[in-house]
Amino acid sequence: MSAIANAFTKIFWGLMLEFLDFKIIQFDILPDFIGYFIIISGLGNLIAFSHHYKKVRMLAIILAILSIPEYFIGEINILEGFVSPTSTFLILMASSILSLIHLAFIYFLLQGCIELANHHQNQTLAKTTKNFQTNYIIIIMGVVILTPFALNIPESQAITLITVSAVASFVVYIMILFLMWRYRYSLER
Repeated sequence: MSAIANAFTKIFWGLMLEFLDFKIIQFDILPDFIGYFIIISGLGNLIAFSHHYKKVRMLAIILAILSIPEYFIGEINILEGFVSPTSTFLILMASSILSLIHLAFIYFLLQGCIELANHHQNQTLAKTTKNFQTNYIIIIMGVVILTPFALNIPESQAITLITVSAVASFVVYIMILFLMWRYRYSLER
């Protein structure tokens, strides 16, 4: 397996671990920070191809550090009604900031992929990645902007908004996984 294929295999599995939540009685068996550390280990083979991968590595370190407290504290559900308005605001702000850091993480990951595809003269893959990157940013920014409104609209509309946001986020994340797997095989040679 080439160094590039190995790197994208690690990135794929790291993203998969970060994406999946396997819990037994509220205990996360596969914590997100392990996924980020796997991603960081894969990025070492890619930094020579694009300076964007250095940014991705730094953002992965930040995300790993920020995900450690969540592992021990657990997620707080603001829709359960046990949280004060001030705490709800702070939780939403922290969640939005974390989402924006993750957005930057994916943005720079895809920027690096575009440069790597161009370096290997795979213009089709570079163009596909650029189109996906644009759609990803639009969808995730929409989710980040609209989610706080779920607290101020009728429950039926809030459920619809949250469901649409969750489905959209799920779809783009699955697409990222497929894209990383495609890079693994397209640039293996």
